[in-house]
Amino acid sequence: MGAGGLAMATVEAGPAGAERPAPVATFTWADALAGDHGAPIAEASPTVAELEGGPSVVVGDRSGNLWAENLLTGTAVPGQWPAQTDAPIDGTASVDPLGGSGLDTVFIGAGSAVDAGVNGGYEAFSPDGTALWSTDVHDPGTDQQPAQGVQASLALGTLQGSGPDVVAGSLDQEEYALDATDGSVLTGWPFFTSDSVFSTAALADLYGTGQTEVVEGGDQSTGFANGQQYTDGGHLRIFNGRGGLICHLDTNQTVYSSPAVGGFLPGGATGAVFGTGSFFTGASDTDTVKAVGSDCRPAWSTTLDGLTLSSPALANVLGPLDGGALDVVEGTVKSVDGACAPGQGSVYALSGTTGSVLWRTSVPGCVYGSPVTADLTGAGYQDVIVTTTGGQFVLDGETGQLVLTFPPPAAIGAIGTQGSALVTNDPNGTIGVTFAGYDGDNDGVIEHFEFPTPPGVSASEAGAWPMFHHDPQLTGDAGGTPAPGSVAPCTIPAAAFGGYDLVAADGGIFSFGGQPFCGSTGGTALTAPIVGMAMAPGTGGYWLVAADGGVFAYGGAGYYGSMGGQPLNQPIVGMAATPDGRGYWLVAADGGIFSFGDAGYYGSTGGRHLNKPIIAIAATADGLGYRLVGADGGIFSFGDAQYFGSAGSLKLNQPVVGMAIDQATGGYWLVAADGGVFSFNAPFYGSAGNVHLAAPVVGVQATADGGGYRFVAADGGVFSFGDAGFLGSMGSQPLNQPIVGMGGF
Repeated sequence: MGAGGLAMATVEAGPAGAERPAPVATFTWADALAGDHGAPIAEASPTVAELEGGPSVVVGDRSGNLWAENLLTGTAVPGQWPAQTDAPIDGTASVDPLGGSGLDTVFIGAGSAVDAGVNGGYEAFSPDGTALWSTDVHDPGTDQQPAQGVQASLALGTLQGSGPDVVAGSLDQEEYALDATDGSVLTGWPFFTSDSVFSTAALADLYGTGQTEVVEGGDQSTGFANGQQYTDGGHLRIFNGRGGLICHLDTNQTVYSSPAVGGFLPGGATGAVFGTGSFFTGASDTDTVKAVGSDCRPAWSTTLDGLTLSSPALANVLGPLDGGALDVVEGTVKSVDGACAPGQGSVYALSGTTGSVLWRTSVPGCVYGSPVTADLTGAGYQDVIVTTTGGQFVLDGETGQLVLTFPPPAAIGAIGTQGSALVTNDPNGTIGVTFAGYDGDNDGVIEHFEFPTPPGVSASEAGAWPMFHHDPQLTGDAGGTPAPGSVAPCTIPAAAFGGYDLVAADGGIFSFGGQPFCGSTGGTALTAPIVGMAMAPGTGGYWLVAADGGVFAYGGAGYYGSMGGQPLNQPIVGMAATPDGRGYWLVAADGGIFSFGDAGYYGSTGGRHLNKPIIAIAATADGLGYRLVGADGGIFSFGDAQYFGSAGSLKLNQPVVGMAIDQATGGYWLVAADGGVFSFNAPFYGSAGNVHLAAPVVGVQATADGGGYRFVAADGGVFSFGDAGFLGSMGSQPLNQPIVGMGGF
């Protein structure tokens, strides 16, 4: 679409602020790009990279060009720039000086929904613009309509080991995290997203563990895949660096917006904030901005006057008026039949703690790109720089008042912008603002303005949001997240940690590989022995269950009830947790099921004749079903748990003692007391069936990506297969009671 005309804005409900001078912008350069007519810069935002000749602006267009121009002069950077991809670019480049180099490598996702038939992928370019590596998206073989592009931007951080790594979802069903040096896929990835991801991931240490978590939005359509039932809408998901799902919030509208994270919730608590999308007509989550805590629980939701496709900024727009807290700035699109209505858009400032509206300003154009901020006059608070399809503007952060309309260059005229502006500390001592968009002839344009730098002000100062997703690594992290070690480990979602716990019959707990010790019944007189445990993935800690149905909760694991003291036909033999960690099931030897918290009851084998007693329960990934397994390997499926076969008709050397779910396929593994493994719609990674064991196997646990499993013997020996690393055991160590189970991620 062409650029619209410029007009004044209207403002509502801004707080009173002190008089201060209006910011003054000086136009310095503009470049009309050659070679992208008809497919210019659209949703991509400019980023800043250190390339030959100094700081440079890097931005992609829908012709597949990745442009790099000197920040001060607008001249082309030496080398092979513009770099070329084979697909449209609608994402923003991230950068990193690999190997300590003084120059940046540039990372970009190639592919766009505007031309989904053109395959793209994850790409990296050397500082001179030559291709460094390219990694394709590989969808499951069951997908009959693969869309192998990557429209989301590649967020960059350390997910595993020493890093750096990049992560982004794709336009189809897979999310990849890659080693930034060579594009190789990290262990535990890809994650099956089940639908397209347009949202750029935020990266931050949400729990003060020293580990980086991944926070992102996604789309969702109704269907059943890999053992899970999905419904129309979207997701906000938090992953650990190994691709394991920590928690999620489901919405009834897509999540197109890229989340921002930081300490903006009451008391400075860490949260994530995001807008939604527009795909599902009439969905109640349309036009909303939502905030969640680091456990994915809703904090607040505010409905605005249009689509919230724009990614929110977290910035100190009120300065001393609210103690320098981070608030939320969001733009809207008022649409007609899904398209931008001429001259219709707004910018909101919302309280970070409550979501209440601080001010709203209407602007002459739709706001697709994230607002950015800078203290342009030294007033002690952030002004808001807004890009729209009808021009570019500065709004006073305290009041929302329009204080500057950027003048269109005479030789080019007004441009429309769908990406964010870029604010930089320019080498000549000014604050630079760069826009990238399209002119009335649908040609790409980059233009640069400068502001005098107020004393003590920096474009990257605390409380600023200077570009799309905050920084050149696109972390989306505004700061204020917990300091390392400041959060009690047992209140952190258990899925944020790697490793595993072993539990003995007296309730003694032995933790390995990062799982915290949160308490035990070791040394406590028990009415009946402990028979199993379950981790609390989204809340922290774990539960133990005894044969009489008594439940013992530790850490962040809530107590939701038990069968302790209640009459049972048969003893309890195991338990399973719901995916959010806010409920659990107990199962008895006759297959009787007892549900607590948010665990649903889907049926049981209580009252049925069984050839052998039930020995374990395993819940499906969505928590809408479970399977029971008997000692003879017989499988009983309930809810949405699919039946893929059993060992019930096989002659077994030893009885089956445990079951684990393959999160990647929805299948399952059974393990026998001799370490024999039986795979059903799940890959076989090995067994101990031919190994002499000092003690029988008593339990099994699978990794989050379905790439491996571990089992534990009664003497505490641990056996690892596939990508399930060996992190320690109690084998050969003295135990008061035998090990009876294990849990972990």
